[in-house]
Amino acid sequence: MRLDLADEPAIARLFAEERFARVIHLAAQAGVRHSLKDPFSYVRSNVTGTLTVLEGCRHNGVEHLVYASTSSVYGANTDMPFSPHRVASHPLSIYAATKRADELMAHSYAALFGVPSTGLRFFTVYGPWGRPDMALFLFARNILEGKPIDVYNNGNHKRDFTYVDDIAEGCGAGVRAHRATRSDLERRRARSGHEPRAVSAL
Repeated sequence: MRLDLADEPAIARLFAEERFARVIHLAAQAGVRHSLKDPFSYVRSNVTGTLTVLEGCRHNGVEHLVYASTSSVYGANTDMPFSPHRVASHPLSIYAATKRADELMAHSYAALFGVPSTGLRFFTVYGPWGRPDMALFLFARNILEGKPIDVYNNGNHKRDFTYVDDIAEGCGAGVRAHRATRSDLERRRARSGHEPRAVSAL
């Protein structure tokens, strides 16, 4: 089934017909650079699309929504290590702003309508079927072809990477639990490494 998340009547019908108990919402227009060229597609997909999902959950008694956010919401925040308790009010891209808007809408729907939700701030996801424009794929391809790799800012940019299987595991754990305990969160944080790596270390 292929649907446009911004097509509110179609999404409303889907929720009414399927009667989902729990929802994992990962659909989005991703990527920072492209959001500068086509901001409207990001607002349509990420903001309007998430709003239709929230409305579907609200009107159909969904027990729990897990949705994808992004580490980009931390934006200008320089405090390390990153934490869900850190301020995320200064996103530095259209993409990040749309995902932060999703977080705020989900919080509002929880407060106003009792729609339980968990937002997961993914850090650069890699693995099979990954986006070919990501650094890991570009670096690997150029190395295999004997070409130089492009490293900007003298390699001082820092990124944190998450393997796609770990993302899947986290989504599954999130949708199974309405509310994680503090000890659960600390265990997951300890396993994640929780430390960005300089791109030059790749």
